[in-house]
Amino acid sequence: MTKFIPYKFLILTFILLSGTMHGQDKSKRKKFIPDIPHKTLWQKYMWPHRLATYFIIKEKPKTYDTTYIKSYSNRLIITIPVSFRLMHFDIINPGSNKYLQYAPNYRYDVGIGISSKWATFITNTGIVFFNSRNNERGVTRYNDFQINLYGKRFTSDITYQHYRGFYVANSKDFNYNGSGPFEVRSDIKATLFVNSTYYIFNSKKFSYRNSFAFTETQLKSCGSFLLGPYYSLFGVRADSSIVSQKFAPYFDTLSNIIEGSVQSFGVSAGYIHTFVHHKAYATISIVPGAGLDMTTYDRTDNTTYKSGLKPAGKVNFRVGLGYDTGTIYIGVMGVYDYFNNFSETHHAFNYSTGKAMGYVGYRFKYNRTERKILRRLSLIDYPGDPRNQ
Repeated sequence: MTKFIPYKFLILTFILLSGTMHGQDKSKRKKFIPDIPHKTLWQKYMWPHRLATYFIIKEKPKTYDTTYIKSYSNRLIITIPVSFRLMHFDIINPGSNKYLQYAPNYRYDVGIGISSKWATFITNTGIVFFNSRNNERGVTRYNDFQINLYGKRFTSDITYQHYRGFYVANSKDFNYNGSGPFEVRSDIKATLFVNSTYYIFNSKKFSYRNSFAFTETQLKSCGSFLLGPYYSLFGVRADSSIVSQKFAPYFDTLSNIIEGSVQSFGVSAGYIHTFVHHKAYATISIVPGAGLDMTTYDRTDNTTYKSGLKPAGKVNFRVGLGYDTGTIYIGVMGVYDYFNNFSETHHAFNYSTGKAMGYVGYRFKYNRTERKILRRLSLIDYPGDPRNQ
């Protein structure tokens, strides 16, 4: 019998609380919750569901200047993007200023994005376009997850990338005599995690969502200063030295790195501006950052290098071009982060991440359908609702 005591106790507690709320003075209850009926057992069951619905669909006070920003949070927004993601890294010889630039062979994905006032997500449709130059650049396999959170006052970019298969993009800068125009390294694997957050100082008049989330429209040209922290973790590994024998004469013996990692953190500050002309817009943002990083790598001769904290930096570029009628919108956008290592005595890694996207979208009016569904579920306009009397 004792195992049923918690269950009965919860039921009794719920009934007592319901009775207590019912017995409260009506004028006091209205200060905290809408006056939703909860006398019968059915009403008590529906009470939390109706309360949640009330807070979701109720008209919220506008925290922005409506002469500068128009919101479409009450519409269902469908976006069809064609995009590609990128991750590059360089290995630099500080003595000679020589460097090798490693890049993946890109592919282009067709996706679908759905946004409403409740949720926003983008998923791939499975339709992809591969670069046809696989014979020259090899094949890249990857997992790439990029989450962009665009709030009114804060915005965050979270990236996780794991790539296998790179080619040396600047092979022609050396006396490279391989079988193709680039050296292909299918054995190199690289992983990158980045989290950057910005505070939008002029959130009442400037909309970050105009060019990058499409749930708002910037009506007049405006901009804002940005400030926030960042953190990144980059790691790379190969089956043999990342600097192959074909490029070894241009680097010293300490460049025989087989595995390495860099952690970086700091603060970024910059500016973003959207220019509006009729229904067309252009957004540009430059946000440099300064901080510290720590580098560790292992060489093929089993020696290890580990630096202390040292100065490092990053810069974020963001652009967007589009045309927005309010119902239909079309455009292109791009985001690029570059992380720079300032080491002058040891080999270092610089790395970058980003994405570019072309898109077309449509905003559907669904208020009438939404209210019809909620009414059939007895979540609004239900019998006994005092707000309808």
